[in-house]
Amino acid sequence: MKNCNFVLMKWNTILYSLLFSGLGVFSFLLLTNYTDLPPQVNDVIYSPGALLFVIFAFNVLGCFTLRISSWTDHLYSNNLRWKWKFIAVYFWISLLFLLLNYGLLVAARLLGGAEHLFTLQWPGARILITVWLVELVIWGLLFANRSIKNALSLQQQAAELQKENNAARYTALQSQLNPHFLFNSLNTLIAEIEYNPSNAVRFTRNLSDVYRYVLQSQDKTLITLGEELEFIKSYLFLHEVRLGDCITCNVTIPPETMDYQLPPLTLQLLVENVIKHNSINANKPMEINICVNDRFLIVSNPIHAKKNDTTSGVGLQNLSNRCKLMIGTDISITNSNQVFIVKVPLIHE
Repeated sequence: MKNCNFVLMKWNTILYSLLFSGLGVFSFLLLTNYTDLPPQVNDVIYSPGALLFVIFAFNVLGCFTLRISSWTDHLYSNNLRWKWKFIAVYFWISLLFLLLNYGLLVAARLLGGAEHLFTLQWPGARILITVWLVELVIWGLLFANRSIKNALSLQQQAAELQKENNAARYTALQSQLNPHFLFNSLNTLIAEIEYNPSNAVRFTRNLSDVYRYVLQSQDKTLITLGEELEFIKSYLFLHEVRLGDCITCNVTIPPETMDYQLPPLTLQLLVENVIKHNSINANKPMEINICVNDRFLIVSNPIHAKKNDTTSGVGLQNLSNRCKLMIGTDISITNSNQVFIVKVPLIHE
């Protein structure tokens, strides 16, 4: 796949270079043959060196314009409110092409020692504007083609996102409602009813909150960090009752970040990952730390790996795919110094 992308990028670079070079030759020939240039100026510009310089200038401006185009396409697709910036960038690009054509004529006059460097007679100005308009038509077609490709790519990403969301909803719902989780919860509830009735009421309420949140989150692609933290309190309470005082969670989240958004059930997946793959008991208590730094949600824990523990990585890979599609940034996983750290990107609008 990487080789295919590399070959495609290589061919695109060659085709764009040929397009820019052809546009430069076209502009050069029209400007030199149909503008009112003095004979001494024609002697200077009718040379291979001048032609190569024009081709080089058009390639540089062309590459710069493509970079700007890619940036504005990404900017506009992610924030429709910046439409005026999108229009302003293309206005300045059009002006740059006009200035490039005019600058080439002024440079030729300067090298030829002509008088009145910055003035053009009407026939010359008319050819200059004609060449500029032809260039704009060609660039317009090129940008339209790139915009169509970008729109198709966004549609494909939207389809992939829908597919990932459906898979994520099913996986999350199955994870919460699987018989093992329900069996453990009911056993814990029975024990609490017998030995601690008041705590059994709290356990039941939290269990209800967990299931309610799971069902409600199925219809959402993003959810606020504040809602996730409220949910994880109920979810952790169920495990704390079952495991005793062997698991704690330290949350240090600034109030201003509570409206940041992330995929639903992110914290459930990360906390479940900690509980599933670590040995947790009175001799090896587990401490989960949750914080926010530089628009990343960071969940870390010491590693107390279970014996013969094997992990498929499906849960984290699913979260990674959802973050890349919905947020455009991948998660970061660090496993060093006996500490497991996962960083999840957050959206702030």
